[in-house]
Amino acid sequence: MKISKILAGMSAAAIVASMAMIPASAAGTKLNVSDDLLKIARQTQDDLFAVYFNGKDEDMPNKDAIADLGTVYGASFTIKVDNNDWNTIGGGGSINFNSASGGWNAKDWAGGSWVEDDKPKDTLCYTTDEEGTYVLEYLGDAPVFATTDGDADNYAAVGINNWAADLKGIDVVGIKVLGADGNALFEAGSNKDKKEVQKKPVAEESSSGTDSTASGTESKKDDSKKDDKSSAAATSTAATSSKSGTTTTATSSAAASDSVAATGATAGLALAGVALAGAAIVISKRK
Repeated sequence: MKISKILAGMSAAAIVASMAMIPASAAGTKLNVSDDLLKIARQTQDDLFAVYFNGKDEDMPNKDAIADLGTVYGASFTIKVDNNDWNTIGGGGSINFNSASGGWNAKDWAGGSWVEDDKPKDTLCYTTDEEGTYVLEYLGDAPVFATTDGDADNYAAVGINNWAADLKGIDVVGIKVLGADGNALFEAGSNKDKKEVQKKPVAEESSSGTDSTASGTESKKDDSKKDDKSSAAATSTAATSSKSGTTTTATSSAAASDSVAATGATAGLALAGVALAGAAIVISKRK
């Protein structure tokens, strides 16, 4: 009986230790919101920031900022990131429109190495003239809110969500709420002029697939193998999200997160082996 208790205790401790080594990747890196934006908005959780427009909350400074919420077709956020992280780790999330009429309406965005040219997002990531500064913009062909969302008993919010767990941080410095033609119906913070849509980092686009011989019929096997690995790594950076009602949960399949989780699992299994070995020693001594 004592031996079985020792084994059970050691095994349980090993399992707990191994589970503790695997990090949770659902939560994104903290959104660092500038002080001027925090004065007009709410940050209900680290990776979610939203500006509210309604006639119900007297403490909300934007309640009368947009006369007709039915004229809102989109929004943009200006963000700043560590450009090295952005181009190697990548980032993604959504621009969100939350209201009484439409519920939770999220438009996915991707940046850095998460950008996939063959799978464009509704929300585009534009470059700017300042390194490490980008504009995330969604502009639809229909209003995102109903006019009734501006009534006293309703609400409407425009927000940004981040899914990338491994970035050093994302600084949110500006917001625009956009009309049908892209004009700003509401603007706050330090917005930057958008340039061309961001593309993948040069390192991912510049690899040459095959080196041909003079006849043009042969290629180097080693180079083709490298390209296969490069292609697989790029594909693995796609972000996926699942949302229901007004909850905001999302998971990232970024290679960096998977690598950390795999390392944690390996370490956990090692601890489990050590614990079981210890139990075996105890048994042998008791004999």
